[in-house]
Amino acid sequence: MNELKRAYQIFFILGIFFIPFNSDVPKWFGFLGEYSADSSPIFFLTGFVLLTIAQIFSGKIYLPFKSDIYGVFLIFLGVLLLTTLINLPNILGYYFKQTSGLERFARQMISVLISGFIFFYLFINVGRDYGVKNFFILIRRIFFISFLIVFSCGMVEYLVVVKKLDFIIPILELYNYLPFVNVSYTNHLLRLSSITYEPPALGTYLISISGFMFSYIITSNKKSRFIPYIALVILAILCKSRTALIVVIIQSIAGIAITYYMFQDFRKIFNKILMVSIVFGILATVLYRDSIYKVVSERMETLDFTKTKYSDKDNSVSNKSRLGIQVAMFEVFKDNPIFGTGWGQQAYETSHLYPRWATKQNYEFVTMYLNKDYKSFPPGYNLYLRILTEAGIFGFIAFSFFIFSIFKSNFFTFKNSIDKKYIAVALFVCFTGLVINWFQIDSFRQYVFWLCLAILIIFKKDINAKLNNTHTAL
Repeated sequence: MNELKRAYQIFFILGIFFIPFNSDVPKWFGFLGEYSADSSPIFFLTGFVLLTIAQIFSGKIYLPFKSDIYGVFLIFLGVLLLTTLINLPNILGYYFKQTSGLERFARQMISVLISGFIFFYLFINVGRDYGVKNFFILIRRIFFISFLIVFSCGMVEYLVVVKKLDFIIPILELYNYLPFVNVSYTNHLLRLSSITYEPPALGTYLISISGFMFSYIITSNKKSRFIPYIALVILAILCKSRTALIVVIIQSIAGIAITYYMFQDFRKIFNKILMVSIVFGILATVLYRDSIYKVVSERMETLDFTKTKYSDKDNSVSNKSRLGIQVAMFEVFKDNPIFGTGWGQQAYETSHLYPRWATKQNYEFVTMYLNKDYKSFPPGYNLYLRILTEAGIFGFIAFSFFIFSIFKSNFFTFKNSIDKKYIAVALFVCFTGLVINWFQIDSFRQYVFWLCLAILIIFKKDINAKLNNTHTAL
């Protein structure tokens, strides 16, 4: 039995480590659907199977059904089922991309359950094995090791792609010997992806681990404690992922604000850093005004979507597709505001509502989104808008309450934890980024979100147990 326990723990660790390793995932992973883009699900699924076998033999199966946070998520799943049943007459008539409405619903519900139940079940049970403190430290160490690889590859890629130092290409190609990695360094947009399959994937990874890297600032007294987070911010800037840049800045502000309020030692250090930064900032502005203005202008221009639908540039195609799909989804929501279309069904309705400016001279709609022979459905690019479209106001309220319960519990850990407040800070930074990141992706396939949720539930349970013991003693 101990061997099984150690085995599922090892597969969990491997899954966490390989989260960013997804630029060369084997084709046979295709049976995992949207999860086939990543290598980690294979390790998580294997760990889940081993965990299930171990708990069946031991006769002790732990499911977090008593958790108020997870209970709200289960209510949300119930709302998805209810709104789909209400829309069943329409769903039975849907057929697009060689897929019926019922088949589409089944696939999308399974996709939610893979992250929200199967993987979460593994995460929370491994967390119970280790205890909240050891579990957090273990995960942070794994993320740090994998981030070293991501960062080093990203820096070499930057020298090749941006600085055109072709003579170090052999060094970059050494990373291809890593599992599930095939580094691409011919991006004409001068963006970085490191060992991930695209710049947005790298951005999501950086957003996901930011809280864990930020926590080093709190838990260490060494001067080097700032390096992991500074390195993460540098890579977020250099990779030219708009979302990563914006969200990491917001996460930094959130992390600094809450840490400044809670930790007196950090307050003193931050005040000194702030004064030095202001002095150097003024000097840099005076000495390198033109260069700074150029860089800032370029970054601000990339954040301007007002001209997206009128542009025919290659790098605007994905933006036009994204905006056009979201406009069509909102039109569907206006027609189905209460119960939506049913989970997974919006593509059937939006297929004839895409605005002309989005589809004009846009190969993505021709080759993928409106191509009936291309089986993959178009993404919604925004989970909140997708929930509004497919589950209506009822689904959106249920999901909003789920997010609210997470932050409410997170602040509970801030208030009542004595020696583990750094975990509360790390979770707050991660949840802030991941919740914002859902404004540009429509999938529950954010592994670190469910990992943080598992940590939060274990953490809260640990605090409640201590509070109850204290009250009993009194």
